[in-house]
Amino acid sequence: MTDQHPALSMEEFASLLEVSKGDAQLEIPQLHWERLVGLGYAVRRLGELGLTASGLRRLALGQ
Repeated sequence: MTDQHPALSMEEFASLLEVSKGDAQLEIPQLHWERLVGLGYAVRRLGELGLTASGLRRLALGQ
């Protein structure tokens, strides 16, 4: 099985980095968090975004 990683724009990847900061995250554009959630890289809980295991792997892979 091949593991495919959809392309993220530089801005979307920067938003993924913001999500990784946890409580210190800045506001990210709604379209970015919707895409990150849709790709399974982030999850929205109680109005806050958090990284999933896939999101952590994507950060490790880089842009």
